Amino acid sequence: MIFKKWIGWFLALTNYFYKTTSIFHYVGKKDVQPAYLVTFNKYETVFLKQCAQSFNYLVDYSLGFRQKDIYTNQLQQVIFLGNSGALLLKNSLITESVFDPLRLVKSPAFKTFAWMGWTKKKKGLFTSIMHLPWAEQSNYHWFLDCLPRLCLLLDTVQEPIQVIVPCNMPDFQHESLKFLLKDKKNFSFVPISKHEKWQLTNYVFPSFVSNHNSGYLPTDILQKIRENMWRGYEVETSLKPKKIFVSRQKAAKRRVLNEASLVQRLKPYGFEVIFAEDLTYKQQVQLFYNAGYIIAPHGAGLTNILFSKFCKVWELHPADIIKSHYFMLCKALEFEYIYSIGSKSNANLDFQIDEEEFALSLHGFLPPSSFI
Repeated sequence: MIFKKWIGWFLALTNYFYKTTSIFHYVGKKDVQPAYLVTFNKYETVFLKQCAQSFNYLVDYSLGFRQKDIYTNQLQQVIFLGNSGALLLKNSLITESVFDPLRLVKSPAFKTFAWMGWTKKKKGLFTSIMHLPWAEQSNYHWFLDCLPRLCLLLDTVQEPIQVIVPCNMPDFQHESLKFLLKDKKNFSFVPISKHEKWQLTNYVFPSFVSNHNSGYLPTDILQKIRENMWRGYEVETSLKPKKIFVSRQKAAKRRVLNEASLVQRLKPYGFEVIFAEDLTYKQQVQLFYNAGYIIAPHGAGLTNILFSKFCKVWELHPADIIKSHYFMLCKALEFEYIYSIGSKSNANLDFQIDEEEFALSLHGFLPPSSFI
């Protein structure tokens, strides 16, 4: 028995946790919004079946999508891990704090040893929306997995509360937090390093709102994020909706191999080729705010459709990796979505799109006046 305790103590110091627990039925749980079902038309169902098949039905929304229960939980005496945002309760890892068991199994945060040091005791009321490594740099995971959790607390927490954030947060994450909390004087930020773990007397846990392979969020949460980002970056309205093609040619993977030929077909209709990585986040939000027609291969750049007033989205997929993330975001935003499926991907996940089919689809994507 003593030997097992020593082993458990050593593993905890080196970032290895083998026991888990759930707080879904915990006594401090407060429901914010009950679960509900989202249904799809025939065109949408066909696409979702292709998505499910390409991932061996690990995630399958073709029979319907369930927006999960949204809730907060009042917890006491929890350990917060700075390398992931995960929580421990009585030496067991809380599965809901790392999204769910599937995300836990896939997370490298619990597969590699790391020195976490001694536990530091912290007094006061804390919360966090940290979700590492997923949202360390990713705008998709930040805006769809993390920031919605903060929305659950804005109208319910009145007392002073400290939001735990990573020491090395990207600027766009800092900015979006400030925009969302601009009028919330009771919220403050406290940084934590990847090699720290804190024991917290009182902690408010906001549940994850999102689901796997899905950008779908409830309308009120989407609008809160959109409007605060528009206001924070002081976006301006252009007279004419922009047409943009989001290129991945500077990325290491998921590139369209015949992109140059596709772009040549788009030029007569006023499309602008953009590289999201070359723009500040303010410039990205401003650009997508005025975008009326967006074409892109699957990638994080499409997360910015979240900031479009209203647009039509055309996503390009390889035949063997068809992802539903941005279709589901369009579903929630009530944006029109079409897709093209190209060749199978190579070792770098690069693929080609049939140019003749692309040209035909373009006539259905743009308004008839574009071809006069």
